[in-house]
Amino acid sequence: MTVLGIETSTLVCGAAVAVDGLVRAEATIELRNAHAERLLTLVERAMEDALVTVPEVDGVAVSIGPGSFTGLRIGLSTAKGLVTAGEKALVGVPTLSALARRAASRGAVLPGERVMAVLDARRGEVYCQFFVLDRGDVVPEGDVQDLTLGALLDVIDDRAVLVTGEGVATVRAAAGTSRRYEGIRYADRETARCSPGMIAVMGGEMLASGVRDNPSTVEPRYIKEFFLQSR
Repeated sequence: MTVLGIETSTLVCGAAVAVDGLVRAEATIELRNAHAERLLTLVERAMEDALVTVPEVDGVAVSIGPGSFTGLRIGLSTAKGLVTAGEKALVGVPTLSALARRAASRGAVLPGERVMAVLDARRGEVYCQFFVLDRGDVVPEGDVQDLTLGALLDVIDDRAVLVTGEGVATVRAAAGTSRRYEGIRYADRETARCSPGMIAVMGGEMLASGVRDNPSTVEPRYIKEFFLQSR
């Protein structure tokens, strides 16, 4: 199965092509407010590097949220346009699940650790979700939450946890050097970044299992009310 993956939920903007679960090509930039201008160019580059044409793509996977309101709208509208033009399958991949899966795939999670994927939600808040490892895969432990930093640290408390995602620096600064949070480890920058390659791989798995989203009705998973944030 050949899947085009699109990531625009954070500062990372990019596209990747995965063929039978392996990333064949990936093109990304990290530049604020450039998603609308650069995304289609990155899609074209990833497909050219993968030696894949539009008719050969079985489906399009897009990071569905939470994340940047503007970025999510750009990514989903681009994905909708691509599947409508080519009559391809569309699937939205949960952003925090993709972040946790990336950490696990890079061997960053220690035995007994949970993974907490965290994205900045502005106004002193974060989007976050716990995951546990199950035979190499990541399984959500509870729903996505929108928490203040203080509430997030109360949830973590003294548990052994790997924090990953764009919110790593924010959580590190809030936890400081308190011995209460000695169980927290932080993913390195490369592990913590959102990856269109992981979106493509997970999207392929979802499509293979029969998961599809309706391009006419699917919407980003904002978590917050739309009017509260402009980014």
